[in-house]
Amino acid sequence: MILILTQCFPSRIGGIENLMFNLSYFLAKNNKVIVLADQNNIIKDAVFDNKFKKNFLVRRFGGLKYFRRRNKLRELKKIISFQNIDAIICDSWKSIELPIKLLQKKNLTSICLVHGNEVIIKNKSHQKRIKNTLKSVNKIVTNSEYTKNLLKKVSLEFNNIEIIHPGVPSFENIKEEKLNLLDGQPTLLTLARLEKRKGHEKILYALSNLKIQFPGIRYIIAGDGVEKNNLQLLVNKLGISKNVIFIGSVSDEQKKYILNNTDLMVMPTIDETNNLSIEGFGIAYIEAALFGIPSIASNNGGTNEAVIDNKTGVILDDISNLEDCIRELISNKDKRELLGKNAQRRAINELHWDNQVKKYLNLISNIKMK
Repeated sequence: MILILTQCFPSRIGGIENLMFNLSYFLAKNNKVIVLADQNNIIKDAVFDNKFKKNFLVRRFGGLKYFRRRNKLRELKKIISFQNIDAIICDSWKSIELPIKLLQKKNLTSICLVHGNEVIIKNKSHQKRIKNTLKSVNKIVTNSEYTKNLLKKVSLEFNNIEIIHPGVPSFENIKEEKLNLLDGQPTLLTLARLEKRKGHEKILYALSNLKIQFPGIRYIIAGDGVEKNNLQLLVNKLGISKNVIFIGSVSDEQKKYILNNTDLMVMPTIDETNNLSIEGFGIAYIEAALFGIPSIASNNGGTNEAVIDNKTGVILDDISNLEDCIRELISNKDKRELLGKNAQRRAINELHWDNQVKKYLNLISNIKMK
């Protein structure tokens, strides 16, 4: 049996939630999996958990953080007492901080994922907590070389790090759900939470100029977040409301429809490390790649490992070149399609979850052999 400890899990929407669900789902193909997850929304969680009850078991924990963490630990102790556990995989150091001494005492295999933001050092106390927790796990899995180097800033003593890029699942068995979108071509997409570091604002400024040459251009903003009102105000200020569509958070069914109607994924992320925010990898680029869509990304964080410059998309060294880059890929269909085909080939052959989950299983086997 494999146990998953996570604060981030659907029905909540997000990149880490997506990763932890798919990791659980694909591990469960050949293993019994129990997920101990934080509660998000009682009704939505129940619907989600029931949908996948034949794949894995989910146990939810709500309430105040102090009690939630301790109730989860109590449940973990029960499971450990009655089950043979092959490994415990945690979504971040925060999920394993409280139970780590118990896992060591029971000599249980532990793997902890690191995504980026959560290991940006806030202060010495924060740094000490991360270091004391992660030095005690068997393996740390980072989503990119960049995140590995970020973790090294916490402590140079970590010598148990493995890089495994997030995977992408197949959308073959997902039925499209059509959305009522404004007509327009070409179509740009940003699939992400609406927060400063995703670079939506930069795209809107570029769009205000691009619409002169491409009056039918449309830009789909899929996702929700704290920047929504600011972005809507900017759209009105720039006079591009006929070219921009805010569609909020999307299901996989809606996502499939959007991606089947997109020409270019654009997400020029901004370095917000001063505000404890960075793009450790960028799962959305890989989801777009699966549909043969190339991406435009900026050269910060781990994005240059999600998008291979001039092979699966374009990495901008200078974000001021965004407008020209979009213009070139819109105008040069042959180049856009070539990048898209390369991106799709890489997503299927290298980054599909069927391949990535084998790396986790190999990690578990190697730890047990030592």
